[in-house]
Amino acid sequence: MQKNNYFMFLNLFKREKYLLNYFCTSIVSHCNLNCRYCDHFVPLAKERIFSVEELRKHFKKLSSKINVQAIGIMGGEPLLHPDIVNVLKMFRSIFPYPKTFLAIYTNGILLNTMSDEFWECCHKNMIVIRISKFPLNIDFMPAFNKAKKYKVLVQYYGAKDGEYKTMYRMALDLQGSQNPEEMYKMCWQKGFCTYFQDGKLYKCTTAGNISNFNNYFNTNLTLSEKDYLDIYKIKNNKQIKEFFNNSIPFCKYCNIPKQVDKLPFEISKKDIKDWSY
Repeated sequence: MQKNNYFMFLNLFKREKYLLNYFCTSIVSHCNLNCRYCDHFVPLAKERIFSVEELRKHFKKLSSKINVQAIGIMGGEPLLHPDIVNVLKMFRSIFPYPKTFLAIYTNGILLNTMSDEFWECCHKNMIVIRISKFPLNIDFMPAFNKAKKYKVLVQYYGAKDGEYKTMYRMALDLQGSQNPEEMYKMCWQKGFCTYFQDGKLYKCTTAGNISNFNNYFNTNLTLSEKDYLDIYKIKNNKQIKEFFNNSIPFCKYCNIPKQVDKLPFEISKKDIKDWSY
């Protein structure tokens, strides 16, 4: 009897889903601000609105393979999604509270115009709103008053009191001449910028959105099947652990020592040097 219980325990342990601390995802590809140095390459992206149905399909599959503690709902600018209320309801139905923390990351430009239905949805589904604190000269008091009325947590993100959020300039090596293992060891994005889109998990937003850069500048920073996890092809936890514990071939395009941090906010002029050197 004890022996049987032991083997039952081992079988349950093997079936336990992988736990991911955090990932972010886009529900639209475009933005109404287009920040310089954007690590999603949004100023270069073609407009795309992800439907509730396609999002639900991929996230249901993801949730069957992986548990996640926190999800960042982004874009582009997520408040541009015309059906954002149903998008938020979909997220919470798949990732229940309090098991998964959900937050919208927004530039806040549209926040004062959001409907009562939106605020009520955020309240009922325990969704936090985080505003990137850029120098936009917007009076957010109407939004904070709505948040107070509907008991929704709204926070400034990316800056201390009395300061504005700064930017960082990545340093893409267009020739791909860097050592992937060395760059990965130095990369500050490990565990902070995991990105999920179209059924694929990427270790960073750079790899997950590089198609925007390639399409706009006609470059060829290539992704191989080793640069992401296709959730429809995941076989076991070992496969997931190996992916997140090691560098990927795409790391050869990042020259971490040449990255520049704490740059002032600016609007993009779509210059290739904003992302490369």
